[in-house]
Amino acid sequence: MSLLDFSICLIVAIAGYNLKLLFKSFNRSDRQLLDLLWTYHLMVAIAFHFYIENFGGDAINYWGFPKQMTFDQIISYLGDRTASATVFLINYLPSNLLELQFITGNLLYALFGYLGFIYLLLILKEQHPDLRSIKSVKIVGLVVFPLFLFLPNFHFWSGGIGKDTLLFTAILGFIWGMRNSKLRWKTLIWTSILALAVRPHILLFLLASFGAGFLLDRRMKVYQKVFVLAIFAVGFAAIFGYVMSFIQLESLESEAITEYANTRSSNLNNDQSSSGVDISGYPLLLKVFTFLFRPLFFDINGILAIVASFENLFLLLFSIKVLMSKPLKHIRKGDFWIKGVVVFFLLSGAAFSLILGNLGIMLRQKNMIIPCLFVIGFYILMKHAKFKSLSNEGAASHQ
Repeated sequence: MSLLDFSICLIVAIAGYNLKLLFKSFNRSDRQLLDLLWTYHLMVAIAFHFYIENFGGDAINYWGFPKQMTFDQIISYLGDRTASATVFLINYLPSNLLELQFITGNLLYALFGYLGFIYLLLILKEQHPDLRSIKSVKIVGLVVFPLFLFLPNFHFWSGGIGKDTLLFTAILGFIWGMRNSKLRWKTLIWTSILALAVRPHILLFLLASFGAGFLLDRRMKVYQKVFVLAIFAVGFAAIFGYVMSFIQLESLESEAITEYANTRSSNLNNDQSSSGVDISGYPLLLKVFTFLFRPLFFDINGILAIVASFENLFLLLFSIKVLMSKPLKHIRKGDFWIKGVVVFFLLSGAAFSLILGNLGIMLRQKNMIIPCLFVIGFYILMKHAKFKSLSNEGAASHQ
């Protein structure tokens, strides 16, 4: 390792412990949690590095290709709108010009991925100012918060070089920005640009979801809805053609969408890895279940699948608890923001479940939206607990 690599790795490690200081919302307890979270995230990022080095992965190409390419070649990739072009461009400076090693690149990405966890904690803190209140949520005796923040898959696919790390933070940053768009418009701009550059359909989903959230918000006046929806509609229309070209979907006719989904799913299922599953014959709900909660124990084909199975069981039990807490009733009473998060989670889950046929890729892709499950889940569970408490108090007062 060169002196420059060592210095940057050291700066990254120190920066991770200080990144939280950019946000003034955190109290002492929150900062202690974030320090522990960064330590854990850094350890998983190092594990990610050695795993990819030994078993291979896209991260090697994302870092290695720019070392061998000229800047003009990078620009030509962008012109071809390839999915990896943005990552090549981002990596060109550290990989090619600075000649940094692969581990340094992984740690730089890990720091950026950790920013997503800070956004997630900010979102939860704004929903529940006293984070200790959500520690009442338990499944099979386990306190969900802050345990869920340490789920291995969260950190593994947001702790190394790749599009998944970039999107993980961009999505959470965008969602946090939407809670107060007037003050956080800069965050909305850079997260939107990043999402557009890496996976433009994700930005399309975000715009459509929060546009729907505004439309469904009963608290907003008609003229407010018209104004806000016009802004979202302009943004949606501006990138729609680019997205269609990027994902190579010719039209939105049902036959074209079905053929596209079947082709993508079949291509991924024919992957030489043992994690391919044939979901083409599954009904939609089973496809969504497969995307969100598999691999489970009957899918185990290696040590990572064992870890993922425990994590997915945790997600499944949490989801069941949420579904048993009258979610529609509480979401219906929520503001535009929570409705936007719900629509984004459902829309993304349904879309990805239609085209993915590889459990390994599902683990990576769903990592971007699973934080939304916990944001929605804690909102519903805390609203339901408050509703039950008020009901019990009312019943007691009549006795």
